[in-house]
Amino acid sequence: MNFKSYFPQQVMISSIKSKSFQQKINKFSLIGLLVCSTLTTSLVIPQSSYANSVSNNSDDVVQTKQRSKYRGSYAQFKYRLGQRETGEQNPSYNNTKNPLGFLGKYQFGEALLIDLGYYQANVYYGKGADRNYWRGRWTGKGGVNSKQDFLNNKNAQERAIDEAFALQWRRLNAELQQHGRSVQQYLGKRTRTRGIVITPSGLLAASHLRGPRAAAEMLLFDRDSRDERGTSIFDYLSEFGGYQVR
Repeated sequence: MNFKSYFPQQVMISSIKSKSFQQKINKFSLIGLLVCSTLTTSLVIPQSSYANSVSNNSDDVVQTKQRSKYRGSYAQFKYRLGQRETGEQNPSYNNTKNPLGFLGKYQFGEALLIDLGYYQANVYYGKGADRNYWRGRWTGKGGVNSKQDFLNNKNAQERAIDEAFALQWRRLNAELQQHGRSVQQYLGKRTRTRGIVITPSGLLAASHLRGPRAAAEMLLFDRDSRDERGTSIFDYLSEFGGYQVR
């Protein structure tokens, strides 16, 4: 029972039933009291929904709602990232549809797999090539000896993304430390102009999209960075925030 709406009505009913009260008021004042009671009840404000909170332009309310919202587990985080990267509702490991030659469920590029020790090349996307051509040599790590091996190997791709997150987290911290900062100093805070709450999962996704240096510049200078399709690093920070990754 709503205390605010119940209390005025009960007072009015008890008062109206009293004989002495009826003798002291005329029908016009009685009508006035009933109208007041109705208005009091109608002014009780219902609890606002999350959607209403977002639309009311209150940064403090939005921040509280975002902080308290749990998006899901680490496995759910990776699945959602795979959906976003591949554009598939059920993201496949053998995805090769990207026009720039990125591979697999998480759209790995040559540079990242070189850093992780799966691949070797002197010329690759980002260093002398206009796309991922995969003309280098696979190292055999994780049983992967070719591009097709990698596409067919679910376990190798899952290990690779876990290794990538660990590497990118270390590199992000290293970038921030050059400016006397650390990731921990930003967690739970908001970006300056967009008001996005900074979380570990959001930073991992942002680093996956544009790299640890771009993620560090986002935190340090509120600087945007976009991929070849125009996706903003802030989009990933927001979209993938709130997952349990530690």
